[in-house]
Amino acid sequence: MNRKAQTSMEFVILTGFMIMTFLVFYIVIQAKLVDANRDKTDQAAKQVENLVVNEIKLAESVTDGYYRQFELPQSINGANYSIDIIPGAGNTPEIVIRYAGRERVYFVQQGYVKGSSTVGKGMNNVTKNGGNITMQKITS
Repeated sequence: MNRKAQTSMEFVILTGFMIMTFLVFYIVIQAKLVDANRDKTDQAAKQVENLVVNEIKLAESVTDGYYRQFELPQSINGANYSIDIIPGAGNTPEIVIRYAGRERVYFVQQGYVKGSSTVGKGMNNVTKNGGNITMQKITS
């Protein structure tokens, strides 16, 4: 009888150890997947930022009278987001993208955007008149 009790106890201990090992492995894998997904979403947000910044740089490099339409995606890696151009410190505009509880900020060169520039999901336009670049969300 003593031998059966010892075998049962060894089985329970071994099973418990294997379950603990599996749980630790599972938690580590889940953490890695969350990090990878966050990195992918960050890269997608950077691409949206680059779209806007490249439109600004393109408008800076051309003469007055420039007009162009461009489109921003409806989501970032499946996540909802908002994008705004706000006046920053010293009247230096900032492009702010908020997504998945995170935020990206890009500081634009001073004096590039004048007036009430807005940008958003979907179609937008960028114009250059009198040396001033303005971006507007196109509402349908």
